[in-house]
Amino acid sequence: MKPKRLWLDIFFQEQFLRVERFLYILVAVLILIASAVVIYDGALALYHLIIDEHDFTHGILKVMDRFLLALMFLEILHTVQIIFGEEHHLACVEPFIMVAIIASVRRLLILSFEISHAGQIPLDRLHYYLVEMLIIGILIVCLVGAVIFLRRSRERRRQNVS
Repeated sequence: MKPKRLWLDIFFQEQFLRVERFLYILVAVLILIASAVVIYDGALALYHLIIDEHDFTHGILKVMDRFLLALMFLEILHTVQIIFGEEHHLACVEPFIMVAIIASVRRLLILSFEISHAGQIPLDRLHYYLVEMLIIGILIVCLVGAVIFLRRSRERRRQNVS
């Protein structure tokens, strides 16, 4: 038999849940605003890239950076939306991993553009770039493996329940 909970415990738990839900809504609204600003900035950078052709490399880096950042914001927003629909918050791990994958790919793309368009790079700096790219590549493979593992384990749980 479960012990009875005090009405004060229940009251405080309900109030904390209300505050938590309000904060999630606030975060979601702020992420939407940030996403809109970043997408607008990316569109503006794309417009300048088309109009101002002499600075193509810098322009394409800025466009890619802005749109991948917007994609990260939208993945985080998706995670906040999942939290509203989930009874158990641990079920929303996968979107965070997806954000990490997007952030890692974003950094990998930026690094590769920096290396290919930097002109003369000192050998030691090039070595650090390549080591960083290797580590990020391994991280991406591990994160993709984690997503595959989560999806398979979720699928197995569904099959066991059925």
